[in-house]
Amino acid sequence: MTATGDAPRLALVDVSKAFGSTRALDGVSLDVHAGEVHVVAGENGAGKSTLIRVIAGALGDFSGELRLDGRAVRFASPAAAVAQGIATIHQELSLVPALSIADNFALAEPGHPFSLRARRASRERAARALHRLALALEPDVVVERLSVAERQLVEIARALAAPVRVLVMDEPTSALAEPDSVRLMTLVERLKQDGIGIVYISHRLDEIFRLADRVSVLRDGRRVFTRAARELTRDELVSAMVGRAASSAKVAQKAPFGAVRLRARSLTAAPPQALGPLAFELRAGETLGVAGVEGSGASTLLHALFGDARGVHAELELDGAAYAPDGARTAFARGVALLASDRRDSVLSALSVLHNATLSSLRAWSPAGLLRDGDERRAVAPESTRIKLKSPSLDAPAGALSGGNQQKTALLRCLLARPRLLLLDDPTRGIDVAARADVHDLLREVARGGTSILFRSTDLGELMALSDRVLVLARGRYVATIAPSELDEARLLSLMMGGTA
Repeated sequence: MTATGDAPRLALVDVSKAFGSTRALDGVSLDVHAGEVHVVAGENGAGKSTLIRVIAGALGDFSGELRLDGRAVRFASPAAAVAQGIATIHQELSLVPALSIADNFALAEPGHPFSLRARRASRERAARALHRLALALEPDVVVERLSVAERQLVEIARALAAPVRVLVMDEPTSALAEPDSVRLMTLVERLKQDGIGIVYISHRLDEIFRLADRVSVLRDGRRVFTRAARELTRDELVSAMVGRAASSAKVAQKAPFGAVRLRARSLTAAPPQALGPLAFELRAGETLGVAGVEGSGASTLLHALFGDARGVHAELELDGAAYAPDGARTAFARGVALLASDRRDSVLSALSVLHNATLSSLRAWSPAGLLRDGDERRAVAPESTRIKLKSPSLDAPAGALSGGNQQKTALLRCLLARPRLLLLDDPTRGIDVAARADVHDLLREVARGGTSILFRSTDLGELMALSDRVLVLARGRYVATIAPSELDEARLLSLMMGGTA
């Protein structure tokens, strides 16, 4: 029920915003109608995050005009935007894990949210919002007990507890496995039918073409085009985002794998993240993908091998020697590096790119406690070029970079530690098509150099494109290990959901 003749629900007219000499938005105009999903696509650093902040009231000092139902507005704060019916779901969720769902709803209310009367009202409001989204959750459940998918849906329910005219969603499926992504996209389609105007940010081509009525592409802060989704091909969209034709280059054939790098026997982890028992081997230069829906134990497996999961018991060997990690220091000392799925666990935003990059290999740069800045720079500069990191300088704070470049910074930190075993938990989560291709190329190069890679991904296509073998888990149990050539996405998804090999 996309409106076409009426005034747009929300419109940006010739909006520009600069940070110093960098123009994050340069004369951008686009709009969204009631009952429409308008996807905004572009590489990391294209201006999408700044666009969201303008709409959400986090940036008021922009030039141009913001119109809501035809009326010019300029919000002094995010709270002012919410009061006018604009809700924003950010990629990094804002729920407080230690509080209940109802108390998280209460936090969004002004005044004294934890008075007895306010808490009762918040519980009733939470119950209504959860029922509206058909979520079988009780308001008193503590958020930390929820899966990532459930937290994402609760975040949306909280945003919709108040009257909403425009909903802005920033990569809402980036941390979700395939079945949970489908569930969320079904919800978006229902909200569209309710007449809400939806601005949807995504890098996932499948969901763009499922959900979008129109697509606007941003590149270098400018709008490249706005077109009806049904008139676009995937290659046209990717080419517009990256500014060049989509690559169809063949992946170079790998050399034969080396000796067994990692051998795991009887690997188990205790509830609530139950896992195992598992047994597998990984050879030098081999890339083993781990597939599983939320709660499968795929992420737990990576953290168990790094020594930061609880209740883990295993017989592990690394290059033929016993390996019993009890934390990051032990793991890194043995040549094992982990890239966490949440970049906030891998990047210290206040530190420079340079110091983030060398954080896990400080002993190489600070013998006798003396930090050798020149040596750091000489090591980091070529690696940052190889990884195609976009940053004003190595001294720029990592928090000032786009999400994709923060992810590259975290990966750079892992690579500078010169790992024998690289553990990657959803390594391209929330990064754009071009940055994803850069990371894929880099990981193939790293594997050809002899590093063993064990990675989890919520993107089935990525699992099949990067893996030499795919290990499938369901509910913490082993299902199968299969070569990608023997899989299609439908079969892989069936196995992830507990099907048989």
